Amino acid sequence: MRRVAVVGGGNAALCAAISAREYGAEVDLFERAPHELRGGNSRFTGGAVRTVYDGVDQLQELVPDLTSEELTHTEFGAYTAADYFDDLGRVTNYRCDPDLAEVLVHESFPTLKWLVDRGVRFNPSYRRQSFKVDGKQRFWGGLAIEALGGGEGLIESLTSIAKQLGVRIHYESRVTAVVRTKDGFELEPNSEDRGHYHSVVLACGGFES
Repeated sequence: MRRVAVVGGGNAALCAAISAREYGAEVDLFERAPHELRGGNSRFTGGAVRTVYDGVDQLQELVPDLTSEELTHTEFGAYTAADYFDDLGRVTNYRCDPDLAEVLVHESFPTLKWLVDRGVRFNPSYRRQSFKVDGKQRFWGGLAIEALGGGEGLIESLTSIAKQLGVRIHYESRVTAVVRTKDGFELEPNSEDRGHYHSVVLACGGFES
């Protein structure tokens, strides 16, 4: 069995660990923070997620428990791939990597559907990203949904999913270096809970990276 190490404990790290485990790997996740502060920057966000969707029918695939009242009194609109590319260009002064931008935009909805299928729940972003116009809630900024419980709720949900799948999570476990060996990698500093790995995922840079 292949062994995979994931360095980091936020949204990206937990998703990588879950995916690797689903593909049959033995997975160790190393989180520098203690258990009560786990989750990196993801923990301290509002949990809003940007995704392409073509209208409320598609959005219901991500938020299946929308009530009839919400559907009546909310204008969910749409957020197209073109909208997403325009926003990426605007906020980066068109310096974003075009190949990575393609992946980010076109895989945004399938990625959130992947999360939903594994048990992560989303709600409309009423508190942070909407305002009322003519009796209807409308969203702005291309952010119509957020993880239930915000960033903290997202981390709680992903951690639970990872543990159920058998991912081993090591808290207060800082990795300072990754050393390539003849047939894989080792992490430093070495300890009894760190061994040899076939692959290493570095997911510890924060959203700024």
